[in-house]
Amino acid sequence: MIFQTTLWQLFVITTLLGSVGSIAFADDRLADARAAVAQWVELEKNISSERLAWDEKKRLLEDMTAVAKAEIATIKEQLEDLSVAADESERRRIELVEKRGTHAELSSIIKTSLESFEIRLKTLFPRLPKPLVDKLKMIMERLPDDSKKTSLGIAARMQAVIGMITEIQRFDRVVTTGEELLKLSNGETREIYTIHFGLGASYFMTSDSAEGGVGMPAEDGWQWESRPQLVSSIQLAIALASGNGVEAGFLSLPVAIKQVQR
Repeated sequence: MIFQTTLWQLFVITTLLGSVGSIAFADDRLADARAAVAQWVELEKNISSERLAWDEKKRLLEDMTAVAKAEIATIKEQLEDLSVAADESERRRIELVEKRGTHAELSSIIKTSLESFEIRLKTLFPRLPKPLVDKLKMIMERLPDDSKKTSLGIAARMQAVIGMITEIQRFDRVVTTGEELLKLSNGETREIYTIHFGLGASYFMTSDSAEGGVGMPAEDGWQWESRPQLVSSIQLAIALASGNGVEAGFLSLPVAIKQVQR
């Protein structure tokens, strides 16, 4: 609108100048005036173009500024989130360090207890009845040779110890019958039938029922002592435990106790 008004003014001026020139005289000054007007018109055009270009650039800069402000706001939010996450990570790290210290202390306590149990189980193992020894052999092999110098993990060692204790406790709660070979006092090796009332009392008799006796633990393995007078009672006890159709009843059997030095 400004450009159009300016052009109209220039047109009027040019017309007037033309009239004056026609009325007065046509000389060089008229040409100079017209050249000046042409330059003025061109200048106004340039100014108008520059103003339009500036308005366009201004709008573009305003849009870019708005986008930049939005990006800055987003970055600030992300930084706040990162700060919160960093605080949470640090808190979690401190908790883990504290737990690691607690776990290390518990691990030391467990290792000490495991060493004690492993040594006691190794000492106890030869004194157990043969049926229980046969059942525990595979678990026993998993115990370390030296409890203080071993690369086995705590979990594996604990599993073996708990497995052995569980089997020993289970054996101690039931009556177990079995068969094994026994070297008699006369040097003859005979097959015998055995019956174990948990870990508290054990008895045997030969397959021909000619000899029988009691069993007890010893440092070098389970030992049997001959008690021929107990054969009939032992035979009846084995029959009852095996479920051979014998009528249930009370039995009187002695319990042999032998002091074992620890």
